[in-house]
Amino acid sequence: MTSVNALSGRSAGVRGPHVAALLGLVLKRLRLEVLEDSERLFPGLRVSHFRLLELMPESGARITDLAEIAGMTKQALGQHMDYLQERGYTASERLPEDRRVRLVRRTAKGDEAVVFSQAAIGRVERQWRDQLGPERYDVFREAMLELGEPLIDDLRSLQET
Repeated sequence: MTSVNALSGRSAGVRGPHVAALLGLVLKRLRLEVLEDSERLFPGLRVSHFRLLELMPESGARITDLAEIAGMTKQALGQHMDYLQERGYTASERLPEDRRVRLVRRTAKGDEAVVFSQAAIGRVERQWRDQLGPERYDVFREAMLELGEPLIDDLRSLQET
């Protein structure tokens, strides 16, 4: 007979939600706390928009490069960029040497949104540090860095373009 734990993918010795569910809860909390004040200053922006604006280097990025780093399809990223451009957070242009290539840059308003989101994330990090205590928070952060290490170069490579 198959156990319920075997069906759920949870081993018999593990109690409570699995790690993916826990990470989802923490990410949801982060999103809620980042968005706490954003609607008044940046109406209509979601955490995903702030993230895309932050991923974009000052020199701009090609849609294909940004989509790859963000883990999105070109079409989905293009829709996000259209949304951001309609609201004045980004501007785009076709490259003269290849009209198929769309280069997207943040506007001054987009830069303001990035400053806001980075400050909001900093505020959340301070709150979490206070909640967990400095030692536990540092261990939490180090563990995330270690687990994300195989993919961290994806973020760095876009910032260097």
